[in-house]
Amino acid sequence: MSNCWIIEKKDKQRNLRLVSLPSLHPGRGELKIEVHYAGINRADLLQWEGVYPQPGPPVAHEIPGLEFSGFISEVGLEVEHWKEGDPVFGLVVGGAFSTEIIVQQRMLLAVEGSLSLMEAAAIPETFFTAWDGLEYRLKAKENETILISAAGSGVGLSALALAKIKNLRPFCTVRTPSKKEKLLKLGALDVLVEEEQDLGDWSLSRTGGKGMDLIFDLVGGKKFSLYPCIVAEKGRILCLGLLGGTKTEISLDLLLRKRLTIVGSTLRSRPIEEKMILTQDFRKKILPYFTRGELKPIIERVFSWEELPQALEYLKANKNFGKLLLKVS
Repeated sequence: MSNCWIIEKKDKQRNLRLVSLPSLHPGRGELKIEVHYAGINRADLLQWEGVYPQPGPPVAHEIPGLEFSGFISEVGLEVEHWKEGDPVFGLVVGGAFSTEIIVQQRMLLAVEGSLSLMEAAAIPETFFTAWDGLEYRLKAKENETILISAAGSGVGLSALALAKIKNLRPFCTVRTPSKKEKLLKLGALDVLVEEEQDLGDWSLSRTGGKGMDLIFDLVGGKKFSLYPCIVAEKGRILCLGLLGGTKTEISLDLLLRKRLTIVGSTLRSRPIEEKMILTQDFRKKILPYFTRGELKPIIERVFSWEELPQALEYLKANKNFGKLLLKVS
């Protein structure tokens, strides 16, 4: 049997409930993982609230959870390079809040070197998103300036860490003053606490009037309309989040005159083939930083298996600086 947290719909309410379900067995090219840790993300909170449904065909039981670490407990046919007992981690479209999960072999990464099982569960969702955004959506180049909004979030912190590896010049914005000093210690060149200073004046003064080369935005909404004003000529703006809302207005005149590029991206709904390519690219180019101990995810708190509802409420209150994890087994 597998113990799982499911989202149960009853009388227009969406409740989290612990249930036991029959164990699944891996198919061709798949493996079964005994889950030890699962990462907790805002997508899980939104799915619980009913505004971010799991993509793909309908499932019998709606089990949230996008990332995990654990040990291989069963190997399917035509699986190469993996064996029972191997410590692994990876990204999934859902289902990680369970004691076991079925995963395609090319979506797995090895837990090795100085990387711990707990740290591994804090990597896939935020670091894959940040890496894809910097490397492939923004095409970031060495020494470019980058503005990271909501930099104290999981994806924001991951973007800051990867910006340093790529030798970018990172600037950050946050809503909570207490996060400013923490971000400066992590390598941000400067941090704007929103509502304390004008974003336009601050950004232009930090870049000698040129404007930011790159915008890594996790907020959206009305704030997004400011970006064409503070980005440099031929600047690139990436929209990755909608915490501030889905509607905005931008100056098309600035878009034309500055020859700007605006791109949007999301990871969860992409075809699994694209996620496999990204996983293997991450394995080659970024995972070695983790296995050598040169890069570590920031983990604020690990919640026990029974505390998932409290963990999601904690996330909703924006109390965290870094990742929240669920100790599964």
